[in-house]
Amino acid sequence: MQRLVLNPRMPCANDCNAATPCNEAGTSACGGCLLVAYCSKACQTAHWPVHRQDCNSLLRKSTWEPSYFAEGREPQFLDDDPPKLEDFFHIYLWGDVPAVDVIRLSENEGREFRGSLDILFAAPGNIRNAIYSVVNLPQSYRGPLNILVNDFELAMVARNVIFLLIFFLEDDPTMAAEYVLHIWYSALVTKQCHSMLQEKIKPVIKAVCDKIVHKPGSVLLSKTWSFGDSSLRLVLTRDRWFSLLSYFDVPRGLAKDSAHLLRANVTADLDKVDHFERDLCHKSPAARVATAKFRHDGILLPFGQRREEFMVPNPTIFYAGRPWPLVEDADPTSEWPIKAAAEFNIGPAKNDVYGKLYHYLRQLFVDFHRQLRSLPLKFEHLHTDVRVLQNYISGKQFDRIDASNLPDIGYIGVNETLRTLSPLLKPMTVNRHATLIMLFVNAINEMVLPEYCRSPLSRRYIRREDRIDKVRQYLTGKYLTSSYNTNELMVIEGINLIYDMDKYFNRFMKLRRFKEFGSNAGVQMKNKHTIIDPWPLKIPNGRPTKEARDYFALLLASGHTGQERYVEWKLKDDTEVEDVN
Repeated sequence: MQRLVLNPRMPCANDCNAATPCNEAGTSACGGCLLVAYCSKACQTAHWPVHRQDCNSLLRKSTWEPSYFAEGREPQFLDDDPPKLEDFFHIYLWGDVPAVDVIRLSENEGREFRGSLDILFAAPGNIRNAIYSVVNLPQSYRGPLNILVNDFELAMVARNVIFLLIFFLEDDPTMAAEYVLHIWYSALVTKQCHSMLQEKIKPVIKAVCDKIVHKPGSVLLSKTWSFGDSSLRLVLTRDRWFSLLSYFDVPRGLAKDSAHLLRANVTADLDKVDHFERDLCHKSPAARVATAKFRHDGILLPFGQRREEFMVPNPTIFYAGRPWPLVEDADPTSEWPIKAAAEFNIGPAKNDVYGKLYHYLRQLFVDFHRQLRSLPLKFEHLHTDVRVLQNYISGKQFDRIDASNLPDIGYIGVNETLRTLSPLLKPMTVNRHATLIMLFVNAINEMVLPEYCRSPLSRRYIRREDRIDKVRQYLTGKYLTSSYNTNELMVIEGINLIYDMDKYFNRFMKLRRFKEFGSNAGVQMKNKHTIIDPWPLKIPNGRPTKEARDYFALLLASGHTGQERYVEWKLKDDTEVEDVN
């Protein structure tokens, strides 16, 4: 099937809130902000009374600084209270680490590999890694590909299944991409999108519920939907099948304005304003304006595109009458490769970061839609605790296991993850490339903080000054603003990006007994990663070249730290010679 390459057409911004909307494409950007595009000077002039507020926003001025500086007070994040009970009700529907390709066929089994592949996504989370991995398969691979996704959180299962059903049932790839994109990220959806959920997707689930209505509530029931050579299988208890129906219906009494208020209670929480403004310090002036707009309306669209049609609260987010379930700083830009999205060509509106992400995802989702129709691809979804997963998979073994951050602090840990998942790897005699992938997000901070607290005050000061000097080598010239205070905040936050990551992670591995637990589980860490770079986001070593400075600014603005560390494990190979240190 031939690949469909979309034209990232940016609409003339005079279509947005204009008395006489223009339907032409935007061909030249506003020279002040580069956030919106216009088809002509006449449209730009006509739209100026509307656009003036954004283009002249204080956030876009180089002199802007957080309000706590202007008010002469300490920012609230210096004295954060311990987490409140309600803080734990947030669900991470969006991830905070960019999607990765967990297959990397060309670098492992080889571009000419012709066998089947079995992939397990064992940890809570959405299916971004699955989508990204499928899209990046070489065109020569013909399958079959079998993907098993497990998640203990029903909201994640429901949304993942809805996304896949849309991809399978909607034949128009651009419409499927548009529907999934907004159901995934937008607080409000169009009436057309909601009708599609009600008329095309919900009946598929309801047909199953109608057949099992008299079954016991706790009995496990499976349903497989076939779509040509591909399929989707879902295994849930009878009660959970019926719970799925709530993710299609807007809660009674909830409308656009009340949904906006529920969301604003979280995203515009006055107790978190200082946190938000601290985050804005790391962004370019135009990106601050774009971020504030998404924070306000929660609709993932190009900056200048009209939003009037988005009237219906997203039922997969505002489900069962719950308030806005995401944390206040949840952002869709965190979920996808930062350079790929930031460099996606959308034409003249070069500073529209959400417009770039919107068009990047449309193309990615269209490519995924094509792959579903090109490969024999079988998806299966389970809803169980990963520690008892073996009881539900009938002896299946896998070529890749994505454990995500299950082994990280606050989850089940390294030992439990290895004991649970390493037996599910295919033996070396079947696939010597079979790999278990772990992610650690908090390891560096766990090692840095105790060392800092143990150090004498004089040593703390010297180390801090050394690191500040190093950060200043990256943040020079165009990367700085006219505000001294904002620049200093950027420098302080930049320290997190330039730690000696390897030193601290080596300590972490020793403290957490990686080798011992791996030996007990019959696996070993790969000396050389073949799937994911150990530090995929880290600032490159060496002198701060222009390219390194550009990336430093991009990483700082993204909210990532470069401390995100992957570890790849394989089954022990008795024939491999181990170096003696």
